[in-house]
Amino acid sequence: MRVTGLLPATGPVELDGTALRDWLAERYALDGDEWLRLNLISALGGQITGPSGGSDDLAGGIDRPLLRVLRASADVVLVGAGSVRAEGYTMPRRAPLAVATTSGDLAGRRFPDDLQPGRLLVVCPESAARRVDAELGGRATVLPLPDGSGGSAGAVVAALRDAGYGRIVCEGGGRLASRLVAEGLVDEFDQSIAPVLVSPGAPLTTGEVPLTSARLTGLLLDGTDRLYARWTLPRR
Repeated sequence: MRVTGLLPATGPVELDGTALRDWLAERYALDGDEWLRLNLISALGGQITGPSGGSDDLAGGIDRPLLRVLRASADVVLVGAGSVRAEGYTMPRRAPLAVATTSGDLAGRRFPDDLQPGRLLVVCPESAARRVDAELGGRATVLPLPDGSGGSAGAVVAALRDAGYGRIVCEGGGRLASRLVAEGLVDEFDQSIAPVLVSPGAPLTTGEVPLTSARLTGLLLDGTDRLYARWTLPRR
């Protein structure tokens, strides 16, 4: 696959397999034991899903290799229950998967029956824990939230950090991503931009997200005309 570094400018390279993975890992390295990345793919109009209702319609180029690199850099991969219901969701190869839910509704899930302990985490209010146990048959480790925490993204992040997961990669969906941005919890937004226009589709942000300025720190272009931007966001 042909990949061009636009920022910082490095010129085009032809990379695949392990060489591509190592090159991406170097470009996307983050220092520190505690950070939160948001990793999403979007169409030109900002939609994060396509006609099927999932993000696979937009994926291509080096998007999936980059996804695996970012997952490997994290202690845990975080997603909202809406993404699980819409896409089923596959388990990361190494890092555990954490699902944030307020209701405990995980319909549409496609988690393996033979999960090792600690591979699947569910972060939910104490009132939803019984439903989670009933739906997953005890396959998940439940990290309970105080019932008064409501839809606080900060409570979800705090529960993960208290459990020892300092480096977090969130893969959406839009509702969870928006809450993380609105509460000033995101250090870096890694945005894959597909060269397509589509309607309808799930929006990148939902609810009330304040005007948040970002600083562009990295930009790649691959042979499919997909762009890969690294945006640094201000912590609040």
